[in-house]
Amino acid sequence: MANMSNQIFNIQLNKNKRNFECSENDSILEGGLRHGLAMHYECSNGTCGACVAKLVNGDINQIKHHDFSLTKDQKNQGEFLMCCNAPASDVALELELIGDVKSIAIQNIETKVKKISFVNDNLAIIALRTPRSKTLQFMAGQDVELSFKGNTSRYPLASCPCHGMELEFHIRNMPEDAFATALFTKKMKSKSVVDLEGPKGIFVLKESSTRPMVFIAWDSGFAPIRSLVEHAFSLEMPNPVNFYWAYPADEQVPYLDNHAKSWQAIMDNYTYIPIACEFDRSSKNDCHKVAKQIFDALDLNIINQSDLYLCAPAEVLIYLGELLLENGLNEARLIASPI
Repeated sequence: MANMSNQIFNIQLNKNKRNFECSENDSILEGGLRHGLAMHYECSNGTCGACVAKLVNGDINQIKHHDFSLTKDQKNQGEFLMCCNAPASDVALELELIGDVKSIAIQNIETKVKKISFVNDNLAIIALRTPRSKTLQFMAGQDVELSFKGNTSRYPLASCPCHGMELEFHIRNMPEDAFATALFTKKMKSKSVVDLEGPKGIFVLKESSTRPMVFIAWDSGFAPIRSLVEHAFSLEMPNPVNFYWAYPADEQVPYLDNHAKSWQAIMDNYTYIPIACEFDRSSKNDCHKVAKQIFDALDLNIINQSDLYLCAPAEVLIYLGELLLENGLNEARLIASPI
């Protein structure tokens, strides 16, 4: 009869003073990424050698073959590939984690369309899949450039970094966006090749902060906010989370309203407040008015003691930012990204 045990071991990162749990059936890389750790890797299948770590104490078990060859000196020093080895006991490791966005090189990857979901005539959710030999290394909240047959646009990632091989984007049907036009005119289909360059941007979590976190998204600004929130979940950050999602009132609810509500089952201290705004997609709107509608729905007592992450169109972002700073928010706690 097959051995159905699934023992859990503790992985201690000596240099980084971090630890996480990992099953004996999972690679140490998988366990670390699942817990939100920014580990260096590219292929996750033993080809590139980017995920090398040093075993300081404990036992590991090789669970995958790898083509990358470690030198004799590396083996003598206890170095191994995290993507191909699982813990066989509690272990202590030495490795380099990604420190900040500057530590991540710009990558060029040929991806393929895995799935396109049209939420309505104006919004599509597209999933791209990278090759197993070259997954995207990025930090939650960052964005990339996507190119299809010469049409290039920049979009934020809606994915958590723990899923570097499957990437999600939320794309609005904008006439001036040639990439979006190709998507909505059905020129782009499942298995179409999309070239990716990135990651870019500095809209990332303050992972060491103990303050409450407030996230404010306008419409499809939900994409990078989702990436940040789900990364915070994977890190098991205990900070209270308040999420405000502003959207056009004639659309009844935000487009992934149930997904935002589902986070309540994951976090004990999570509050979700949708904000219906007077807004007409077919005309030029008063961004001052939209910013004021969002501002009037906020709880300033919570805002002013929190780190605030804001993703909205540039004009709305500027006006709302001014209102927040004028009413007590510390400028160093405002992290903003335009869409």
